[in-house]
Amino acid sequence: MRLHTGEVSVRVPATSANLGPGFDALGLALAHHDEIEARVVDGDRVTVEVQGQGAGDLPTGEDHLVVRAVRAGLEHVGAPHVGLHLRCLNRIPHGRGMGSSAAAVVAGLLIARALVPEPGALDDVTVLDLATRFEGHPDNAAPALLGGATVAWSDPAGPRASVLPLRADVEA
Repeated sequence: MRLHTGEVSVRVPATSANLGPGFDALGLALAHHDEIEARVVDGDRVTVEVQGQGAGDLPTGEDHLVVRAVRAGLEHVGAPHVGLHLRCLNRIPHGRGMGSSAAAVVAGLLIARALVPEPGALDDVTVLDLATRFEGHPDNAAPALLGGATVAWSDPAGPRASVLPLRADVEA
């Protein structure tokens, strides 16, 4: 399988989950975003540059969460093990309940989607399933992937999510 060799970019929102009575179910995408640029490099080396939140503290190799998620996505579709270079602009605070780990996982899976020749192999249902395996439940992963307000749940077929319609009725 030949992967895309140019640079790919993803932008993933922060999230808030456990809204009201919706513990592990209701989530909301927020206006803070992490931006990650990635490209395949020769060999099998991995380099990660981090700016913003976590700079100087986060791993810069294979153990970086975005890299682990890229690897999981590529492995899922049978893509080869490749070298990677990532530039991460982290705006989502870590450890503050804004879904930074879910954003990192979703970003990595979306990078994998952009690198493969058949992005449909990593459709939203598959990305949500893989992200939920990392996170344990889909409440933050769903709005990071789908945006807006979401309700997410797991059933025997795997995690599922639906974007909730938000509208304001205005009378003049």
